Parts: sequence; structure tokens; C-alpha cells
Amino acid sequence: MKKFLMTMFVVAVSLCASAQPNGQKGQPRFDPQKFQQMVEESLTKAASLTADEAKVFFPLYNEMRERQRKMGVQIYELKKNVKGDAKSYAEAIQKINQLKVDMAEVERDTYKRILKVVPAEKVFKVMKAEDEFHRRMVQGQRNRRPQGQQGQRHRNGDHHQQLER
Repeated sequence: MKKFLMTMFVVAVSLCASAQPNGQKGQPRFDPQKFQQMVEESLTKAASLTADEAKVFFPLYNEMRERQRKMGVQIYELKKNVKGDAKSYAEAIQKINQLKVDMAEVERDTYKRILKVVPAEKVFKVMKAEDEFHRRMVQGQRNRRPQGQQGQRHRNGDHHQQLER
């Protein structure tokens, strides 16, 4: 689940970056194909996937991530559009929890299929490499913030803590 949330965070950050006009502060627009290529190259190298293994692995992996992304969008929409009564909140919570279970089942089923054609050691290395790739991407996004926004998250968090007191 952490991996999915990290993936969704990176996608969200990347989409925010793509909303900026090309060339603003020298940052190019987000290119989903280029990002996908970077992911595949990174995971292939880290797990030492052969060309044949990669041909089998990535279509299954990309299908899994796309299905999970769609479920993540559904979760986002549920959170954004829930009505203000107790029944609606309870229904939204139930649907969100079910979508999270469904996301985990999609991942489990996909990895079962992948393990039939790719050795478990390489699949495990892909999983570790994916976590590391997303950590690097998030760190890269933090480092690319304009100077005035570097510590903004902490200041907002401090403000939030002061409101709770």
C-alpha cells in the first residue's frame, strides 16, 4: 500500500509540474512516456531483467499500475465529493476501504502471474528498485521547489499543530 501511495504522490507531483507552462524557471513539462521509460529502464537495470523477461513483465506491471491508478482516482473522487451526512460518509468510507482491498488484490494477482515467467529474486529486486526509484523522484521534486517554498510544508504543518492545541 505504501508503494501505491508513493506512486500516486509522484504522479500527482508530476501532474502539478505538467500544469506549469513549458520553460517556467527552466523546467520542462512532464512527459508521461518519458517517465514510463525512466521507470522501466531503472527497474530493468536494478533487477537485471533480460529483454525477454522485460517483454513479459512490463505489460503486466503497467496494466496493474493503470488499474490501481484508476482506483486511486475513484478514491480521490469519493473523498472530494462526499455529502455532509453521516450515511454518505459511512458509505464513502466503505467504498474507499473496498477500493484499497481491490488495489491490493490486483497487485497480488499480477505478481502471481509475473512469478510464473520471471524468477522470484528478480521480481523482489524490481519491488525494491521501484521503492527506491520513487524515493529518488520525490527527493528530486523537493529539491526542485522554488527557493521561497523550500520549508513551506513544515510551516504549514506547524500551523496545523497550533490549531489543534
